[in-house]
Amino acid sequence: MTTTALGTWRQPPLVYVVAELVISPYYSLAGKVPGLQDRLRSSFPRTLEAKELVVDGAKPSAQPLWQLMSADQRLGVQLGTRAISLHATSYLQSSDFLSRWAEVLDATQQADLGAFVERAGLRYVDLIVPSAGKAPGDYLVDNLKGIVPDGAQCTGSMWAAAFQFDGSIVNLRAGAPSPQGMLLPPDFNALPLAKPAVMLEAEARLKASQPIGFVDTDCLREIGRVFEANELLDHYTAMQKLTSKTFKSALSATARGEWM
Repeated sequence: MTTTALGTWRQPPLVYVVAELVISPYYSLAGKVPGLQDRLRSSFPRTLEAKELVVDGAKPSAQPLWQLMSADQRLGVQLGTRAISLHATSYLQSSDFLSRWAEVLDATQQADLGAFVERAGLRYVDLIVPSAGKAPGDYLVDNLKGIVPDGAQCTGSMWAAAFQFDGSIVNLRAGAPSPQGMLLPPDFNALPLAKPAVMLEAEARLKASQPIGFVDTDCLREIGRVFEANELLDHYTAMQKLTSKTFKSALSATARGEWM
C-alpha cells in the first residue's frame, strides 16, 4: 500500500486501514440495508451477516451487523446500529481509499438514513517486520523506545500518546517489540479480509518466536451533526493528512531508509 501524503513507498509497512462513522443508535437500520446493499453491490458483491454484543444499560443485547465485501476480499463495508465503516487491506494510494469511502458515503446519503453522526475516525495500522540484523525498536525514533534494564531482554514494549490538532485528536500507539503473540494492536477489530504480504510475513515471524512491531495511528474528530456526505468527506481528507504527519514523526532514519 502507498499513501499520497507519504509519497510512493518502496516497502510500505501499512497493512490495514479503517474509516468509521460512529452514529447515534439506529435500531431500524435493517430496513435501510437492502437499499444500501443495492447501491454498493457493484463494488461489494459479497454479504456476510453477524452480530455484535451491545451493552446499553443493565441488559446487553445482540445487534445485527452486515459486512459487504469486494470480490477479492480486500475491501469491506460494515453496517451496524452504532457505526458505518470501510475496511481495506489493499489500495493504490490514499486518494483511492478516500474515493471508495466517498462511494459508501454517497450510497448512505442516497439511502436517506438521516443518521446522526457522533464521531468520525480514521485508523492506520503499520507492522514492523525487521530486516536481518535489525530489531523492531530500530524503526522508531529514540523517544519511543523506552528502557531495557541491565541484564534484561525486552519481550514487549508499548508507547502511547494523544495529540490535539484543530478539531481533531490523533492517538499514536507503538509496540516495538509487540507483546508476545500479538499481531495487531489491542482493541482492534478486523474484518475477515485478505491479508497483505507484510501481515503474512509478520504472522510467520510470530510463529517462529521472532519479534515484530506495530504503529497504530488513529485520528478522531467529533461531528455532532446529521449525516451529510460531502461535509464528511472533507473532514476525512483533512484527517488523512494529520495521520500521515503523526506517523512520519515516529519513524527513525532506519525506517525511512528501508520503507520510503
